[in-house]
Amino acid sequence: MKFEALRRVRFLTISVLSLSFASVLLSGCAAGPNAATRLITQVTDGVEGQTGSIKLRNMTLVIQPDSSAVLVGTIVNQDEAEDSVIGVAINGTQGLIGRDGSLANKLPLELNNPVIFSGPSANAFAFVESLEAKPGYRVPVLVIFENSGIVELNVLVRDRSAEFADVARPALTPVQD
Repeated sequence: MKFEALRRVRFLTISVLSLSFASVLLSGCAAGPNAATRLITQVTDGVEGQTGSIKLRNMTLVIQPDSSAVLVGTIVNQDEAEDSVIGVAINGTQGLIGRDGSLANKLPLELNNPVIFSGPSANAFAFVESLEAKPGYRVPVLVIFENSGIVELNVLVRDRSAEFADVARPALTPVQD
């Protein structure tokens, strides 16, 4: 009887140690600090970019029913030197930029005063009249700055649904002569 109990304890001990060793071995990452899953930085649909102290955050394109596409995202200048967005090119097509329903030649970037494209706190817009891409695909977007150069991003195209359901092409105010 004593021998049977000792055998059972030894079996349970070996089983628990084997399972523990197997779980550590199987759940460990052999790639170390360069593992592909450890290096993922994009956790949303929006992509990010930077040139100097100017940061572009959560840049996404939302395709509209008329095949135009609206840029969503935020640009922040964290430098004392003022700069401006002077252009946007989406999939090789020059985009239109502006504020308050009017087209503009440039969007000033002041220190820590973000330019927000689309959404409830939007203070600017950027869009293209026609986008030859389907939701789920990525297209090149160039954001051109007056002093800081050009930032090229590979931006995801989303359809106008879910969190992007309210993203609409801006209604432009007609220019009066």
